[in-house]
Amino acid sequence: MVTYVAKDRPGRNDSCSCGSGKKYKKCCEAKDDLEASASRRRAASIQHFSYDKISPKVEALRQRVEARHAGVRRRLAEEYGILINFVAPVQQGDGKVWCIGNRVYTGAPPNQTFHEFILQRLREMLGEDWRARQAVETGKEHYLYRCLREYHAWAAKVSAETEANGDGLWSGHPNGWVQYLRSVAWDVASLLHGTAAELPDALVSRLRDPAAFQGVRYEIAIAALFARLDCEIEFLDDKKLRGEKHVEFIATHRPSSQKFAVEAKSRHRPGVINEDGKPDKEDPLHGDRRSVRRLFTKALEKEVGVLPYLIFVDINAPVGLGAVGLAGKWQSQVQAWMDRFPPPTAEQPSAYNGLFVTNFSPQYDGEHVALGGEWLEVRPRFASAPFDVDLFAAIEYALDRFDKVPEIGLDGELL
Repeated sequence: MVTYVAKDRPGRNDSCSCGSGKKYKKCCEAKDDLEASASRRRAASIQHFSYDKISPKVEALRQRVEARHAGVRRRLAEEYGILINFVAPVQQGDGKVWCIGNRVYTGAPPNQTFHEFILQRLREMLGEDWRARQAVETGKEHYLYRCLREYHAWAAKVSAETEANGDGLWSGHPNGWVQYLRSVAWDVASLLHGTAAELPDALVSRLRDPAAFQGVRYEIAIAALFARLDCEIEFLDDKKLRGEKHVEFIATHRPSSQKFAVEAKSRHRPGVINEDGKPDKEDPLHGDRRSVRRLFTKALEKEVGVLPYLIFVDINAPVGLGAVGLAGKWQSQVQAWMDRFPPPTAEQPSAYNGLFVTNFSPQYDGEHVALGGEWLEVRPRFASAPFDVDLFAAIEYALDRFDKVPEIGLDGELL
């Protein structure tokens, strides 16, 4: 991860950092104040526009951005499994222009990295009121707010322990807190970019709510995976469909027009992500392999009509640990209870087309470098609503790279 950290300023009565021997207040303080003021004005001038409202000048900037991006798109597909066009930024005067979805953002600081840009979008979505509430509710802060605090501590540590490059940028391996925050920001940005629409208000409200956060965070993660595979995402409205057992969202694969239903469920564990209690880090399935099976069987109760149906379940466990008292890792446990279901036949096909059990859990890594993730796929031979096109290879490729977030450098190229 690459970040820009503003330089620390001396105290007013300390020696000036320029080496003049004068006190800072009698030397460079006024000049630094002017630079800081200009930076604040640039940040305050950041705007975003829908394409149908932008000026010809900004439209020309957007076209320049897209023209520079042909090579980046190829690398996104090959290295990250991303099939949509994340455009590279361009410089405009002393600032930077970003494009995402149907929005153009102007006036960004010239040294703003892609990761900082998507974190800024997440902060804007969460809102100042949300952050203010976290600051006064000691001991009850939202997990994302904790991640934000830890991110700033990580950035300060990286800048103190390593040398900046010629552009004033520091780089370092993200720890668990930073990786979790970065992955949420990446998924939100992917949805904004891939669907060209704002996230539903109900979804954002759940993202801000500690009690609802874990479930909606996984829903957003899986929706973002499909958005990056060039799918349009339709989140279903709980209020309009009250009383119905509906799935999380309907995805439409743009190149083929294939529609399919998706359900995403995450296992809650004591002491993890806003939950009370203490986690048992030594047992991925918390002594109860049936917990993940229950999530799967609940997903089977959803009404999907005649659409193909994909189910995603996250086990929410430390990566790479086997289960205490049981042979093998969590994958063998999942395979064991799946084997107890009667095999589907042409006469009695499965209600689902694929089950993906995932474990992308940087929340267990804390201040250590994040370890990546794991996943398991189960595909029945017969399904009641088969796919017209095979999307599984693209899904598998993207899952193998699920924890990777691309970094677009200041020159517009992938780092």
